[in-house]
Amino acid sequence: MLLTAFHGFSMAVADAVPGVSGGTIGFILGFYEKFITSLHDIASKDKSKRKAALIYLLKLGAGWIVGIVLCLLLLSKLFETHVYILCSAFIGLTIAAIPFIIKDEIRCIRGKYYNLVFTLLGAALVVGVVLLRKTSLMSAKISFIDGLEPWQYFYVFIAGFVAIAAMILPGISGSTVLLIFGTYVPAVAAAGEAFHLRLSWHMILGLSAMGLGVIVGALVSIKGIKTALEKHRSQTVYCVLGMMLGSLYAISVGPESLKEAKPAMTLAIGTESGLRIVPFLIGAAVLVGLELIKLRTEKKLAAKPDGAGAENADLSEETAKEDAVEDALEAEVEEAVETVLEDAISGAGAAEGVFVEAGETFGNVESAAEEAGIFEAPGDDEP
Repeated sequence: MLLTAFHGFSMAVADAVPGVSGGTIGFILGFYEKFITSLHDIASKDKSKRKAALIYLLKLGAGWIVGIVLCLLLLSKLFETHVYILCSAFIGLTIAAIPFIIKDEIRCIRGKYYNLVFTLLGAALVVGVVLLRKTSLMSAKISFIDGLEPWQYFYVFIAGFVAIAAMILPGISGSTVLLIFGTYVPAVAAAGEAFHLRLSWHMILGLSAMGLGVIVGALVSIKGIKTALEKHRSQTVYCVLGMMLGSLYAISVGPESLKEAKPAMTLAIGTESGLRIVPFLIGAAVLVGLELIKLRTEKKLAAKPDGAGAENADLSEETAKEDAVEDALEAEVEEAVETVLEDAISGAGAAEGVFVEAGETFGNVESAAEEAGIFEAPGDDEP
């Protein structure tokens, strides 16, 4: 329970800050496949799969809620005042995550370098959306607190739709997508106001439009992402790596989306808008720390006498009950087969007794017929 909740908390932290996605954290900690399968099984026709998926996602969701609330409360205060420090940490997170993705997916990357075209497409997609937002009608400021223009409701719906797909897919976080669309800072500010119960109809309508996009995006994207990873994994991973590289540009221009816009962050270390080395290293250290936690957990599980893995350690009570029912059914079947065989053998013995008894009766009748001169048994020399 605690391990799964910690996984959810880690995903929430990743999803709340621009950089790597919760899906990437799932890859690093080794629970991504179970997470995506549970999301898929929640709509399964198999009742046992639905129950197991629901139990797992509830545990994961408990940690996710705690993490997202704490992060948003903290970020709503820090983003306006320490934006360059945060952006430096986000870039450190993203850069450190790239080698971990490559390490975990090396089998589908090695020897398929022709798929680098998907890396270029992924990077171009992210950078293109950022440039489009900066040079078009989309450059209009988004503010959930002050209210949205009619067309902006659809815009934030699309932002939420794409963001949830990014959260599920390993790579860039949903927060990075919101940053690309220019809705991240306004959403964090509105969430901070909402947590302090300073609500308005403008905020409720705007956040509801984004929330609806998140719900629809989750329903639509889960099956597509699962299919892409199963049937086109190499192309998908290469594309994700490209999107992560493109997100570095999106993060660097994040300060421009503040209510009081600031210059984009640069690599000029030591300047007001330059990269901060210490936050950058802290961001990278977080990813390294998560990887060490994963390795330590795997080592402990491997040291168990029965070799039980994380799956067995987190086996639900419902699954245990199902295993017990299956064992009972197997025992009943074996008992039924043994009973049928015993009855068949008994029946064969009874039939043999009837034939013996009938033979004895026929012999008695034959003897009586001979004595009465009615029947004469053939001699040895007669055919």
